[in-house]
Amino acid sequence: MDQAKIGKFIAFQRKEHGWTQSQLAEKLGITDKAVSKWETGRSLPDLSLFTPLCDLLDITLNELLLGELIPDDCLKEKSNEALFEVISSFLGNDKRYIPNLENKDIVLQLENVEKIYDTAGSAKVAINGISFQVARGSFVGIMGASGSGKSTLLNMIATIDRPSSGTIQVDGQIISDFPDKDLADFRRQHLGFIFQEYNLLDTLTIYENIALALTIKEVPKRKIKDTVHKLASDLNITEVLNKFPYEVSGGQRQRCACARAIVTNPSLILADEPTGALDSYSAKQLLETLVMLRQDYSATILMVTHDIFSASYCDKIFFLKDGSIKACLDRGEKSKQIFFADILDVMAKITEDVGHVS
Repeated sequence: MDQAKIGKFIAFQRKEHGWTQSQLAEKLGITDKAVSKWETGRSLPDLSLFTPLCDLLDITLNELLLGELIPDDCLKEKSNEALFEVISSFLGNDKRYIPNLENKDIVLQLENVEKIYDTAGSAKVAINGISFQVARGSFVGIMGASGSGKSTLLNMIATIDRPSSGTIQVDGQIISDFPDKDLADFRRQHLGFIFQEYNLLDTLTIYENIALALTIKEVPKRKIKDTVHKLASDLNITEVLNKFPYEVSGGQRQRCACARAIVTNPSLILADEPTGALDSYSAKQLLETLVMLRQDYSATILMVTHDIFSASYCDKIFFLKDGSIKACLDRGEKSKQIFFADILDVMAKITEDVGHVS
C-alpha cells in the first residue's frame, strides 16, 4: 500500500469535512500526533481504526486502502485491487509450507456433540450436533461471530465444561466421560493453552512461567534449563527470561505463553483468540510463531478466532453459526492471500445465509 497516497487522501477528506487534525483525532479517541503521522505518510491507521475512520470520512474501506475515490463504473476492479493490496502488505508473499498429514493419527475427534443450557425453565441449544476431526500436526481454526458457540465448544474440548450429549476424544481417550477428579491431571498431561490475556503468573519470571509445568512433573533441573532456553531461543525471548511479565511487551508475553503451552509436548494446544490483545505487528509475530511450533515441534493447534487475518494462517477452518458448523475450508496449496479471499467469501455467504459451503 502507498502510505503517502493514503495519507494525502485522509487529509483531503478531513478538510472536505471542515475538520482540523485535532478534531478528527478527538472523534477517533486518538492523539493529534497519530493523525499527523498518517497524513504525512509516516504510518498507517491501526486496523481497529479502519472502520470508524471510513465512517467518519464517508468513504469505503477500499477507497481508504487505495487512497482515492472509486467511481461506480470500476467498483469491482478497484475493490479487488484494494483487497489484494492490503492482504499482501499485511501477510506478505509467503512460500506455503504444506504439512504432510497423510496417514497421521487423529488427535481430536468430536462426534455429534451437543450442549444445551436450561435457563429459566427453557432450553437453549449452544452447540448443535457438531462432528469433526483434527489430525496430528495440523493447525485448525474455528471461526464465528460473537455468540456462535466458539467459546462453549472450546471449553468442552478443554474439559472445563461437559457436553450434554455426544463424545469428545483426545488421543483416543473419551474425555467427556472422565470423572472430575481425573480432569486436572489430564489437562496437565495432554493439553496446552494460549489465552488472549496471557494468564501468566506475575510473581514468576518469564523463565519460571515456562518452567513451571516441567517442575510440577519433576523433570530434572538440567533438562528444564536446556528445554526452556531452547524454546526461548526459537521464540526470540531469551533476553527477557529473567524479567517479570509486567516488564515485557504484550508480544513477548504471548510468545512466553506459547513456550509454556508447548514445553510439556502436549497432544493438543488450544488457542483462545490469541491475537485479541495484540497490535497488528505483534499479532503477525505470534501467528508466525504458531506456524513454527506446528512445523518444528510437530504441535497440533486448535485456534478459536473471529479475525480473518489470524484464520488465514491455518490449514483448515470450521465456520460456526448458531452452534452448528456451516462450512469447512481447506487451505491446501493456496497462498495466504488467496486463502484470505476465500475466507471472506465464505464469511459473506454464511452471513447472508446463501447456501451451504463445504
